[in-house]
Amino acid sequence: MTKRYISIYFLLLIVGVLNCSKDSITNSKAVTPEDILTKDDEISGWKRSGESWTANSSGELNTYIDGEEPVYTRNGFIEAAMQKYEGNVLNNNVTVEQRVFDQGSSENAASLFDEMILDLVNPIDWSSGAGDAAKIERLSMSQKILFRKSNYFVSLTITSHLDEALDVLKTFAINIDSKIE
Repeated sequence: MTKRYISIYFLLLIVGVLNCSKDSITNSKAVTPEDILTKDDEISGWKRSGESWTANSSGELNTYIDGEEPVYTRNGFIEAAMQKYEGNVLNNNVTVEQRVFDQGSSENAASLFDEMILDLVNPIDWSSGAGDAAKIERLSMSQKILFRKSNYFVSLTITSHLDEALDVLKTFAINIDSKIE
């Protein structure tokens, strides 16, 4: 009788261990905007530089994006992170800025995306690109990609108008996209 209880105990112990292992693998995806940001040299030749921030309240967000905060708050803002990167495009030093916003739900992220694209000049649809929806803005001195995926809204800007710079920005967007479930 004792052997039977010991066998059942070990069986339950093994099942418990296997379930714990499964949970730790399943939950290994990014959980905060800061986790989603590109790491140094994750994209070859691009390193974090200068300014960065995280915001966990609308008050903190307002400190960093003065005047823009209400649209994020109105659409369910939870937290955000921003990081700048330095790199080179055709022997020109350029900067990429990433902003990742957790809006709490896919509906909130979609609503925010719909509002933000209204401010883009001649937006180009990037349906084969990052996220569930993406738009590109090309200006004379910079370019921007906005996209949404799951409960995240992402804004990326590069300080160059070159086609090669847009390719770099797309690489950053796809990198971020791959970290969001």
